[in-house]
Amino acid sequence: MSILKFEKKPISKSYLTIAILGISYKLNIKYTSSNCIKLTKKNNEFELILPKQYKNSDNIDIINLTIQKLYLELAPQELEYSLELVRHILKFAPEDYKIERLKNEYYKITKNKVLVINPDIIQYSREIINTTLIQAFCRMKFKPNSNAYKLCLKQALYDYASFNKLNATTFISMVG
Repeated sequence: MSILKFEKKPISKSYLTIAILGISYKLNIKYTSSNCIKLTKKNNEFELILPKQYKNSDNIDIINLTIQKLYLELAPQELEYSLELVRHILKFAPEDYKIERLKNEYYKITKNKVLVINPDIIQYSREIINTTLIQAFCRMKFKPNSNAYKLCLKQALYDYASFNKLNATTFISMVG
């Protein structure tokens, strides 16, 4: 007669992911004797290298800070395309914009008509970024609930849908 033996099974940790422009990349964490923290991209994965001292501790804060820093570094390059596209569609642009971490929002418009964009927005697809920026540009020019705002937004979204039917390289050649 056999007796059931209960054993502690190892907890399987699901891997973490980093989303950039709507694409999820696997995040591998490795520990080394080095004292520096590095994040590198290899193929379709990111590798976070941490010092060995963090191996037995809760690293979630370090991981979050590293991902936020990555978004902050990638945002200017990735948002430039979307900003140029929205400028082309709407035929106007804000006087100035800046990339700055915001709490609970992806953009805001200051009293001085400066567009502030949260770098975390680059975790979403280009389509979401583009439509969000279209809405932001329209809000800068018109009051949010006015008829002019609604008409501007409706026309801009129609123009954007028409643009999506075009080849992106055509737009790049027109702009650049």
